[in-house]
Amino acid sequence: MERELDYDIVVIGCGVAGTAAALSAAESAKKEGRNLRIAILERTDYDHRGGNSRWTASYMRMKNIDEIADNFVEDMMAFSDHFSDREYIETLAENAGSTLRWVEEKGVEFDYLPTMFLTSSRPRLLPVGGGRAIIDTLSRRAGGLGVEIIYEATAWKLLLDDEGAVNGLMVRVKGGNSLQLKVGAVVLAAGGFQGNQEMMAQYVGRDAHKIRTVAEGGLYNKGEGIRMAMAIGAKGVGQFDSFHAEPVDPRSKREEAAVMTYPYAILVDKNGNRFVDEGISTVDEQYEAVARKIFYDLPDHIAYMISDQKMYNIPNYERAIETDKPAIEADTLEELAVKIGVPADQLIATVESFNAAVQPGEFHWDKKDGKQAVGIAPAKSNWAITIDKAPYIAYPIVCSNVFTNGGIASDTNGRVLSQDDDVIPGLYVAGETAGLYYGKYPGGTSVLRGLVFGKRAGEHAASYVSSDKKLGV
Repeated sequence: MERELDYDIVVIGCGVAGTAAALSAAESAKKEGRNLRIAILERTDYDHRGGNSRWTASYMRMKNIDEIADNFVEDMMAFSDHFSDREYIETLAENAGSTLRWVEEKGVEFDYLPTMFLTSSRPRLLPVGGGRAIIDTLSRRAGGLGVEIIYEATAWKLLLDDEGAVNGLMVRVKGGNSLQLKVGAVVLAAGGFQGNQEMMAQYVGRDAHKIRTVAEGGLYNKGEGIRMAMAIGAKGVGQFDSFHAEPVDPRSKREEAAVMTYPYAILVDKNGNRFVDEGISTVDEQYEAVARKIFYDLPDHIAYMISDQKMYNIPNYERAIETDKPAIEADTLEELAVKIGVPADQLIATVESFNAAVQPGEFHWDKKDGKQAVGIAPAKSNWAITIDKAPYIAYPIVCSNVFTNGGIASDTNGRVLSQDDDVIPGLYVAGETAGLYYGKYPGGTSVLRGLVFGKRAGEHAASYVSSDKKLGV
């Protein structure tokens, strides 16, 4: 006899991973002739749904829609210093192309669109319309198969049956009331914990509350999915004390207000001193390290990009400045220093010493050109051009949190693992709630893995709740 359920499958989170999980579960059930009740719980209202996914451009580390970038697996492993799960990454690589084709079949278009990385060293395929297009398309398709989306509802506790399988979920709805749902399986796809100041302080450390989220969607990622799973013995993986970082303009309130022209300029701290080789590599491969250095090493966690009118001669420079605030301009370096609150004498000395260190050579904005500044510390490896054509310009830059790295361990089907690496029956995880990354983030993989493992988790969850054991046969 079948036991009574409110829902066969509940997906927590309406981002790319959650919508992929719900749709794939619904499709799997339809294919098998099953009539499963599936719901997505979303803590926000309709206009804010999707967490980080809603705001991201969704770069994909792909040569094309069918082929992953060269050295995909080895790069991801190397960036993590080989702490990441190789089998998980290999599964991602093997299923990336077919998953994107699945998304395309639902109505999402992919193309090579302009990015903010003028010197990108890896291919970047994007969905037309970004992450929001994926969410809107997959959720619409899921709705057509009967999937419900319940807004302004936050899951806060998982319940287990006598055998340790997930069979219930506590949900708090708008207004504060809590209710209990009887469920067959749960897919955790609620993002990381960048919107939770207490968890940020616990894992990332001092002043973590000062790290702004890169987009509004990150504020809704409160970490309950991670905490609920850990409360029933789930294993944590990924570097909990770190996060994917991006340099942004603190004056701007818009999402991803990045300033990515600094490789053609210099960066100084609030005392007017340079602190990094701005041209050490292409910007897409080094911006995260720069952002982290600004937060962890600099006084008041702020830097300033200093340049001049020559920056405006760089083709497509506007793409690399996504802030909606104008540059701070001044006719003299002394005046610029006053405007940004940096000691004028030191800023002038820094610029003069940098100009004197710039070596002859041909400047190439679109690739590493070997045009150096030497004899100063730190030296500059590429794109060293003098700063001497007034008016001078500056942009303030701080570190933002794109997503947190720590999350829940799972197998390649998205099934959550215990501390003893046993599967916790009925519990799945995908997207940023699942831990994976350590060290340096391999760009263009986060949305991709959310889709791949969201789809796989949904398919497996549908099979699990349709099994003889779950039906009571």
